[in-house]
Amino acid sequence: MRSADGILGTRAGAGRVAADVARRRKWLKRRETWLVILGVILHAVYMLSIFDIYFKTPIVHGMDPVQPRFTAPAKRLVLLVADGLRADKFFEPDVEGNYRAPFLRSVIRNQGRWGVSHARPPTESRPGHVAIIAGFYEDPSAVTKGWKANPVEFDSVFNQSRHTFSYGSPDIVPIFCSALPHSTWKSYPHEFEDFATDASFLDEWSFDQFQSLLNRSNEDPKLKELLLQDKLVIFLHLLGYYYKDNRTAYIFTADHGMSDKGSHGDGHPTNTDTPLVAWGAGVKYPRPVSESTHSDHGLRFVDEHEHDTPTPVEWGLSGIERVDVNQADIAPLMVSTLVGIPCPVNSVGNLPLGYISMIKAEEVEAVLANTKQILSQFLRKSQMKQSSSLYFKPFGPLANHSALLEQIESLISIKDYEAAVKLSEDLRSLALQGLHYFQTYDWLMLMTMITLGYIGWMLYIILHVLQSYTSLARDIMKMQPAVPQKHTSGKVYLLGFLVMGITSLLLIVEHSPPLYHSYIAMTVFLWTNILGEYRFIQLIWRYLSERKSRTVTTLIAVFCVSIVVLELLVHSFTERKLYTWCFLTVGIVAPVYLFNKIPWRSWIPVFVCATCWCLSVFTLMPAEIPDNTELVITSGVLIVIMGAAARWLDFHSEGNKYWMNICFHGKEKLKFPMLFYIQALFVGLSSIMVPLSTSHRTEKQELHTWHQLINWLIAGFSMILPLFSENGLLSRLTSIFLGFAPTFLLLSIGYEALFYGALSLVLMSWIIFENTLLQLTKAKKMSSATNMDANTKLENGDRFLQLSDMRIPLTFMVLFNVAFFGTGNFASIASFEISSVYRFITVFSPFLMAALLIFKLFIPFMLVIFNSGVELASSVVDSELLDQSWSSICNLYTEVNSHPHQQSPSPATFKIFKQHNLTIIAFVTSPIYTPQHLQQQGGQDLLTSATLKAQNFPHLDFLCSRGNPSFSIHSAAVSSFALLFDDLKASPHQFLVSRDDEIVLDSPLIVTGHALGGSIASLFTLWLLDGMSQLPSKKPSKKLPLCITFGSPLIGDSGLHRGISQRSTWKSSFLHVVSNHDFLPRLLTIHSSSSSSSSSNYEPFGTFLMCDEQSCDCVGDPEIVSRLLSHKASDQLESLSVDEYGKMVEYLKSRVICQGSSILGRPMANSMQAGIALQLQSIGISLDQVNRDLQAFLFTLANNKCT
Repeated sequence: MRSADGILGTRAGAGRVAADVARRRKWLKRRETWLVILGVILHAVYMLSIFDIYFKTPIVHGMDPVQPRFTAPAKRLVLLVADGLRADKFFEPDVEGNYRAPFLRSVIRNQGRWGVSHARPPTESRPGHVAIIAGFYEDPSAVTKGWKANPVEFDSVFNQSRHTFSYGSPDIVPIFCSALPHSTWKSYPHEFEDFATDASFLDEWSFDQFQSLLNRSNEDPKLKELLLQDKLVIFLHLLGYYYKDNRTAYIFTADHGMSDKGSHGDGHPTNTDTPLVAWGAGVKYPRPVSESTHSDHGLRFVDEHEHDTPTPVEWGLSGIERVDVNQADIAPLMVSTLVGIPCPVNSVGNLPLGYISMIKAEEVEAVLANTKQILSQFLRKSQMKQSSSLYFKPFGPLANHSALLEQIESLISIKDYEAAVKLSEDLRSLALQGLHYFQTYDWLMLMTMITLGYIGWMLYIILHVLQSYTSLARDIMKMQPAVPQKHTSGKVYLLGFLVMGITSLLLIVEHSPPLYHSYIAMTVFLWTNILGEYRFIQLIWRYLSERKSRTVTTLIAVFCVSIVVLELLVHSFTERKLYTWCFLTVGIVAPVYLFNKIPWRSWIPVFVCATCWCLSVFTLMPAEIPDNTELVITSGVLIVIMGAAARWLDFHSEGNKYWMNICFHGKEKLKFPMLFYIQALFVGLSSIMVPLSTSHRTEKQELHTWHQLINWLIAGFSMILPLFSENGLLSRLTSIFLGFAPTFLLLSIGYEALFYGALSLVLMSWIIFENTLLQLTKAKKMSSATNMDANTKLENGDRFLQLSDMRIPLTFMVLFNVAFFGTGNFASIASFEISSVYRFITVFSPFLMAALLIFKLFIPFMLVIFNSGVELASSVVDSELLDQSWSSICNLYTEVNSHPHQQSPSPATFKIFKQHNLTIIAFVTSPIYTPQHLQQQGGQDLLTSATLKAQNFPHLDFLCSRGNPSFSIHSAAVSSFALLFDDLKASPHQFLVSRDDEIVLDSPLIVTGHALGGSIASLFTLWLLDGMSQLPSKKPSKKLPLCITFGSPLIGDSGLHRGISQRSTWKSSFLHVVSNHDFLPRLLTIHSSSSSSSSSNYEPFGTFLMCDEQSCDCVGDPEIVSRLLSHKASDQLESLSVDEYGKMVEYLKSRVICQGSSILGRPMANSMQAGIALQLQSIGISLDQVNRDLQAFLFTLANNKCT
């Protein structure tokens, strides 16, 4: 029979609290997993909205081609497109004063017309050719569907032609001709596109193919007849340079320009401005510049360049009229006028009349055909949108388009051609505006939903943080009276469900894309959850309104600073120099702050200032990185020097407490002593391979296979080596720094290699700065009257987040952006040079080259991420459980020694220490027990459960069960516990309270003791756990007592261990701190090993922290604990004094978060567990030794709401 004595006397009348900690653990894990999954899904869905808002395809089908009503001035058209030829380099002379294209220059002066064709970003080959040949700017999302094949069906000049002959690049020609039956085309192999060699021979290949075609026509009558027919298009794509020849050409242009470094893609004028030269049949002759020739001053082209920009003097063409066009205007120029075939149905180009040599009547017809073709697109889009919209809003300016067309026809009939042309151009302009109107028809709704969604996600996370990681929720609940609240959250969720259902129904009726449902559903879901917390939001508002104005002012100030930093990040997208001022300022403010807090001899303020100022230089440098191989080699040498300096500091910083916590100090044997030297060797090899792999480009030679293979091997192996680094923080970060350095050097062409080292130094200064603040905070706490600060401690032991902690995420965001903008910017994406990958591959392979380039950009990001993990751990972990427990023991020893004559029936005593938000029960004996004292009080004798019951002490019978009929306990421990039991039986009233009809712990409870006092503490904790498990409850207990002992002997046999193990959560409530030099905890282990009876063997339970002055091992397996205790047991060991354990606790406290950042990669139930595990590893614990018992202990430690 069980005793009727519970922790409150009779168990039948006890409250209701469950001890199912595992359930609490699962709940926490599910919530955190849910938040992560929700965040990933939300950002993935909203990221796809970019394609629905900005990258929506402009292509529509169902329009009929508009047949021109005039006679074409030319029978055939030759189109020559140079790849990457920019306008200024084409028109201006070279350094010797000679023009690069003398034949075409003579055409400009004597035979045809010229100008600049303005391309629109992205300035790539495919979009440029689509604009030239099809007359519209292709949807950029088409690139995601396939680059080399035509992923979208659209009309082009080639489609409308009678026959097309095309020769050139395999990336361009097949796009337009592979599925065209009336075409003859051929492209050279991909292997020919080697960036390391001279590309001009590819142009010669195209010319040779065309010349071969003409030669074959002399022998092939059918081919000759085909070449003499009208509506013929000949397309030559030229990749290299254009040399003088006598071939006839009608239109010469380029798909895009090129930067000085050979890159392209952005909207810089060197990439958007391309030459345009037209001559031959139907093209006007040159004429001098006239002031009255232009009437479009102030208008802009698609690349945002103004019309009528002055012609540079160095071009030598200032006296000849220049006619600039948009790139899409070339298509109607070719087809509607020169060849006389219908314009591509999706074309948005305006016919440039400045190039056409036609009579007025034919000019009107050409412009009208161009206008009707664009208007037909507008009408088709309007029809499609109206058919699927419940509330259609038409484009008002074109409501009377039919009347305008009739008016144009009337003007033509009366031969008022100028008025007809003017009205046609106005109608065409309105049609283009209408196309844009329907292209952006859903923008308002989409942008509103996405913006509300992002705002909702931020508010949702803020509410979660306020409720879980700040003191705000606790303070609010204390201020509110205990008034029953109406639960109306169900109504909110019902309303959200109805809104979501109605909007989804409307979207289905309107045949909206499936992603529209996701955007709205995600936004409604977030705001429904936010409104579900309206009561908490209301309490926050009331709480803040009742606070002092200083608190509100501080909150507003932090908010304003955060907004300023975020605005700085936004403006830095186009203005990199902002980061220069940012780091110059931080380089002054942070060191000045540290100078007032720490001695200057630490050199930390100087280090912070120097690193910030060094990094500030890089955002002043040009985004287009100039080639400088010597600078890359020098960077490799500096990286090795930095690594060597970090390694020296790691082993020689014992005297500096501000550096101590991040260093290794060489107290443990290195796992891989040669790792640093191997990594330094790889950095050196990469520095050697940089000039060897660069020389082939300057000599226009192919990349040597051996050089290419060595570069790949260096990059691959170097990034694996950090996995074998030491657990020390500085050791691990140095290894990561050296591990990515070889790859970054091989992908560097100039000063960005120096940027890698400068960024790493700033990241290290950030870690040191935060570590210094952590040390200063601890020192301030130690000087205060109590270690518990009500405003800084969470109930589960974590530190409350403070407003000052905002500096950590803001600093992370700044550094994360600097990692990207330090060597480039969004305004010039081409600043990230494609030549960076030439040491790995030179043959054109867009996806592999893009992958290498993206990886190069990602390397600095990874450095920031690895460093930020340490800062986040430092911000949430500040646990001082061991220190507080030991302090209570020392205080109790002091009281006992101050009353040596006070008589007590028991040599042991206890005291309850009530601190703010924490209760500690400490047990000690007087005198302090030694092995000799234990010999005098029963030695190593074990008392069985039957003996205890016979002695009228059945209070531990709950450990017996059918599967565990008996157990034995050390006689001295259980005797001392029995003498104190009557007093202990009344103690729960001091830390248990009735709350909401349940009996729960008033505050987190720590039971602790030293030597035999620790054994008593363990027995009391077992009795307390059993009593709490008997309290009926509707929900699991959120708090369980935690027992921490110091230098205590084992207390029971395998039966006791089995009895505890039958309760899944009990073993995790015990932590035993044992010194490797203390004999007392090993005394009973020696007896067990020498005993012939297995039944008399002592067996440990719980988690053991076995420490010395250099390291600490954490073990939970009882067999391993027994072996370690037996292995280190020796007659030379003595019972350790109280002062020695105090020194050990002080050592453990000084090692908080100083080593072991690798634990951040392991799954933990919450941030506190991750932080505690990080602390355990930082003091030398091998995580491979952490079994399920330790994980359970971590969970108990994390969920005991204490410091």
